[in-house]
Amino acid sequence: MKKILIGLIAIFLILALVGTGVWAYFQDTETSTGNTFQAGILDLKIRDQPGPWQDGVSGNWTLSNMAPGDETPLGKVELHIDSASIPADHLEITCDYTVSGSLIPPGFPDEMAKEMIITLMHYDKNPGQGGPHIDLLTDDGEDKGYDVSDVSPGETGPKVEDVDGDGRLSLYDLKYSQGGNGIDNLPPPYGVWHFEMKIKFDEDAGNQFQGKTLDLTVIFTLNQDASQ
Repeated sequence: MKKILIGLIAIFLILALVGTGVWAYFQDTETSTGNTFQAGILDLKIRDQPGPWQDGVSGNWTLSNMAPGDETPLGKVELHIDSASIPADHLEITCDYTVSGSLIPPGFPDEMAKEMIITLMHYDKNPGQGGPHIDLLTDDGEDKGYDVSDVSPGETGPKVEDVDGDGRLSLYDLKYSQGGNGIDNLPPPYGVWHFEMKIKFDEDAGNQFQGKTLDLTVIFTLNQDASQ
């Protein structure tokens, strides 16, 4: 009798477990639709003087058949934020270069760039009309309180650093200034800003540069955030 009772209890337990798998439960599901995510816009444009606003220009600084001591005319470009649905924080200016010619050894582009001395470099808004003016070689403090530099007390803006310590400011220094960022933390070009530069082939440049051509690209980068 005890074995029969245990057997019946086991059967009831099995039936109970099987039964629990067939119960139905109600559900009601609602949805949220029409959710979209559109990226904002930062659109920097550049142009010659005069000329249409474009995504890039060319031939602003050139020297043909140059000899040591030759200098470019003053080259200028204008910058303007064409459209921005999100605010810009700052502008960076840097450069890159390649060298062409026969028998170019490793490291030669940097060596030739060190002989291309920057004799003038300005970034300003509405020149001649009292707008902000930044001398990117001397950091002369005329940038209307755009206080972004922590290099030393009294400086009010970024500039080209003498990276190689040779007492000259060259295209090499522009490329590698501020940890390889070029000139960082410049005011974003709301309205129309002007960038102008002159470059001189150093008077003491050696014979190894004969017949070589340095192809320069000046790079302007508009950034959204201060961390960039």
